[in-house]
Amino acid sequence: MATPETGVRFEEAIDFLRRRLALPQARWLELMREVDAAARDRSAGMSDALVQDIIAEVLAAIEDGSGLPGFLEGWDDITGRHGWTDESGGRRAELAFRIMTAQAYAAGRWQQIQRLKRVRPYLRYVHVDPELLQPSSRPEHAHWHGTVLPVDHEWWLTHYPPNGWNCRCYVQSLSERDLARYGWQVDAEAPAERTVIKWVRGRAVETPAGIDPGFAVNWGMVGLKLAA
Repeated sequence: MATPETGVRFEEAIDFLRRRLALPQARWLELMREVDAAARDRSAGMSDALVQDIIAEVLAAIEDGSGLPGFLEGWDDITGRHGWTDESGGRRAELAFRIMTAQAYAAGRWQQIQRLKRVRPYLRYVHVDPELLQPSSRPEHAHWHGTVLPVDHEWWLTHYPPNGWNCRCYVQSLSERDLARYGWQVDAEAPAERTVIKWVRGRAVETPAGIDPGFAVNWGMVGLKLAA
């Protein structure tokens, strides 16, 4: 599911961010250790208070429909208030917004998928550029394009998108009728996996090939844990 940038109010995504904002940072880090240890390192260099204020600004931008432009308006004020300097020329602000909204929308979408899985029991992985026409496209994600597996297949625990920085992949939920209509079939098994070692801030991190460190996470499952 592509993440809208403006004008979209997605209640399940908003609920995810509200619950994330209400959760003490110590509990959030504990939760991240449970699902993917590398995920907790993505905000390194930022104080807990700064991270919370950024989340609150993302939430406000989604709630009022101002989207990315609204979030960017408040970025300098937030970071300046905490004495944190962003020397990226706004790139880090945009990246933070896109990642947080992608996670929130993925979590909200997962809630919908779970509610409908009796009638739409399959998911199909979709890569927006399967022909790899764009230099930034990831070959592994293109390889996964078209993979159809049951909603509860363990592959989705690590490969439910987003799967990396600026990843725009998403899933389609499918019924038996959808499969027949489009001529798709449920795969007998998930794509072959291998793990790779990547270095993150001087630390070796093992992650599935094609997935950035900290992104081997099903944000829908994280959302369910937040709601527990």
